[in-house]
Amino acid sequence: MQVQEILIVKNAHENYGISTEDINQISRVPSLMPLPLRPSGVRGLCSVSGNVVSMVDMNQLLGMPEVDLEDNRSRIISLNEEFSSNTLLVSDVHNTVEIDQDKIEYIDKKDDPVIAIYKYEDLLIQVLSLEELFLKINKVDIPAKEVTQGKSKESQAKEADSSRFLIFSMSNEKYALEIDYLQEIILADVEYTEIAGTSDEVLGLITLRDELLLVLDLRIHYGFEAKKKDENRILIVSFEGKKIGLCIDSILDIRNFYTKDIEYMGDSFQDNKIAGVIHAKDSLISFFDEKVINNIFKENETFIDTNEAQEDSSSDEYAMEVIVFKLADKEYAFDVDNVDEIIDILPSTKVAFSDENIDGIINIRGQIVTTVSLFKKLNIPTVVTENSKIIVCNIEGNRIGFIVDSVSDILNVKEEDLREENEGYFNAVLHLNHGKRLVLSMDINKIVSKEHADG
Repeated sequence: MQVQEILIVKNAHENYGISTEDINQISRVPSLMPLPLRPSGVRGLCSVSGNVVSMVDMNQLLGMPEVDLEDNRSRIISLNEEFSSNTLLVSDVHNTVEIDQDKIEYIDKKDDPVIAIYKYEDLLIQVLSLEELFLKINKVDIPAKEVTQGKSKESQAKEADSSRFLIFSMSNEKYALEIDYLQEIILADVEYTEIAGTSDEVLGLITLRDELLLVLDLRIHYGFEAKKKDENRILIVSFEGKKIGLCIDSILDIRNFYTKDIEYMGDSFQDNKIAGVIHAKDSLISFFDEKVINNIFKENETFIDTNEAQEDSSSDEYAMEVIVFKLADKEYAFDVDNVDEIIDILPSTKVAFSDENIDGIINIRGQIVTTVSLFKKLNIPTVVTENSKIIVCNIEGNRIGFIVDSVSDILNVKEEDLREENEGYFNAVLHLNHGKRLVLSMDINKIVSKEHADG
C-alpha cells in the first residue's frame, strides 16, 4: 500500500513519518492518569475530547528514552478507526508533507515498524506502520515502580480535613458511623444468650473471642423492622474502653467525607439518636457522633458494666485490622489500612493494550479508577452480579478497585491468629474462631506489581 501524505515527528535525533490517514488531531499533552500493571510502552491514561484513552509513548516503542511530559514541544496524536482508543505521545511535531513517490523507498522487512524511507529536503524520514509499531507494546522493558504499603504522604495531606465513615443501611435508609469508633464487623448469624426483662431491641449476649458482649438491634432502636438476611451484620463499637454490638441490615461503603460536607443538627434532632447529616453527592446520610454513641452505652450500662472486668483482662494487642470479602464462596482479606472505600458495582470501560488482569476503568465522583480482576489473578471463573462490590484501595497515591462477590467483616486479628504465608499473592493465613475459619490475607503490593503480573 502506498503512503500518500505523512506527518513528520522528531524524536531525539531521528525523524519519523506517520500516515495522515491514521491521524485525527494533534494536541498538547493532557494530565496523565496512572495505570497499574500497565504494559510496556503505555504511559497511562488521559482524557481527549471527553474520552479516556491510552497514552502510548512512541519513543519507548522504538527503544529510546521516554518522552518528557513536561517539555513544551511534546504532543499527543489522536488516532482514527482501529487505533482510536489510543493516543501517540511524541517529542515534537514538525509538519505535514505530500509524498513524492519518486523519493520514497518501501521496505519489506517482517516485524519492523519502519516500512519506508522518504527523502524530504535534507531530511531522511523513516515512515512508520502504526500496526507494526503497536505490536512492540510489552516488548520494551520498563523498570517496575516500587510500591510501598499504605497511603502516600501527599494523599494523607489532602485528606487532613476529612473524616472516614462506615456507611450502612437500615430499612433502605443510609447511616454512617465514624470509623474511629468501629472495632470490627462480624456476621449477624451468631448464637445469643437472652437476657430476661430487657426490651425488644436487646438481642442478648454473644461470646466474641472468649469475651461476653451485649448486642442491640439498632434497627428496632430506630423504629425499623428487623428482617433476617444473609447481609445482616453486627458492628462492634468501642467507646471509652467499653464495647457493644449493633445489628444492622447491611454494609454499603467506607468513604472519606470533607468537614464542609458534615452538618450537625443540634441536640433536639430525633431525640439525640442522630448527630446530623452528611451531604453526599447522591444523597443525605444520617451519621452518629460520640454523643449519640455515649447515649446508647448509657441506656444499656447495666449489662455493659457487668462485663467491664472481663473487658479489661482481654485487652490484647492486635496485629492487624482486615476487611474480609468473598470470591466464589471463599474468604480473603485486605489490610484495612489500604482500603479507601467500598462501593456498589459499576460498569467499567475497557482500556486498549492493558494487562489482561485489568477489567477496565470506572468513574468514581469524577475520578478515574482502574479496576483489577482478582478472579483472573486467582484463576477463578469471573462472575459479577448486581450484588458485587468494588473495594477501592490506595497504593502510593494510585486508587485501584478490586471487584469482589461481597464484603463480610472488618476484624481485628491477634498475633497468635496469624500464620505467615509467602505463596502467590498471600502474606498470611488468618485462623479465626479458634481455627474453625481460615481466611487468606492478600498482599496488595504483590497483586499490582509487574513481577507478579502473570501469577
